[in-house]
Amino acid sequence: MKPALHVSLLGVFACVCIALPAHAADRVRAGQWTGTTTAAGKTYNSSSCMTSTDAGAMNGDAASIRGYLEKTIPPTICKISNIRTDGAKVTYTTFCAGGPATVITSVYHGDSFETVDTKGTKSSGKRLGPCR
Repeated sequence: MKPALHVSLLGVFACVCIALPAHAADRVRAGQWTGTTTAAGKTYNSSSCMTSTDAGAMNGDAASIRGYLEKTIPPTICKISNIRTDGAKVTYTTFCAGGPATVITSVYHGDSFETVDTKGTKSSGKRLGPCR
């Protein structure tokens, strides 16, 4: 997969892999997720099962989110920095394949999310139910 596609799908992958019932404060829930990413005029679909462990990481603090993101997109492909959380919103910066910094902002709603980045890439996704 090309590094540019990794960056485009990073928001989707960071949101799509989650599977336990959410509490009121949880950003995401574990389960089967489907998503759509639009970058440079092209649309990509994705589907992924998010485990309860991954959901816990995405519902945690900046350090746990970093661990999940670095597992999803290895540091050899993209460097991740400046992770910030504000309730349901997570913002971080990626540096991929020597390209410019990209700031990614995702807003989570337990069973859905929206993501935008500074390159104009947009992603959204929703939880379909338990993992298949």
